[in-house]
Amino acid sequence: MRTRLVSAALAVGLAACERSRPPDSSGGESAKSAATSGDIAQWTVRPDSFGRLPLGISLAAANAVLGESLPMERTFGSCANVRSPKTPHGVSLMIERDSVSAPIRVERINVDSAGVRTAEGASVGDTEERVKQLYGERLRVEPHKYTGPAGHYLIVQTAGDSLHRIVFETDGQRVLRFHAGRRPAVDYVEGCG
Repeated sequence: MRTRLVSAALAVGLAACERSRPPDSSGGESAKSAATSGDIAQWTVRPDSFGRLPLGISLAAANAVLGESLPMERTFGSCANVRSPKTPHGVSLMIERDSVSAPIRVERINVDSAGVRTAEGASVGDTEERVKQLYGERLRVEPHKYTGPAGHYLIVQTAGDSLHRIVFETDGQRVLRFHAGRRPAVDYVEGCG
């Protein structure tokens, strides 16, 4: 019963959002327009969510939240990265399933372009020093597996939450990309490979 109520509330909320959105003059919403339409602030990255999309949500529920059927970039085994035209440019969603009978879940988001920001304001292109100032004691620095010791992982974890984190990858000076999500997926060095 609770699941039906949550689903109904999501559907009503999404319908209201869609009605309030101005029409796209090109006849469809492109990835580029999503990134430049002023609603990019709605896609704030937190360790446990990306905008209105909770990380760990089933693919079916994510499709309901986004109002689409997420396309797959490659044949799906146990892990894949997908892009949505409804999210900003430079973002992919990592979907994963533990077993054949388990539901497919959105476990992580990957950001490789400037513009999308964390709740604290960090983005691709920021200096390591800025990210350290934004996160303070919540941030841990580790050498990057491929570019260390110069390159780093700046790992942010919220106190009391050992499941979710944000990982910034740097060249030793600036953030090149970052990802957020649930463990263990958020810790995969090569993503889905």
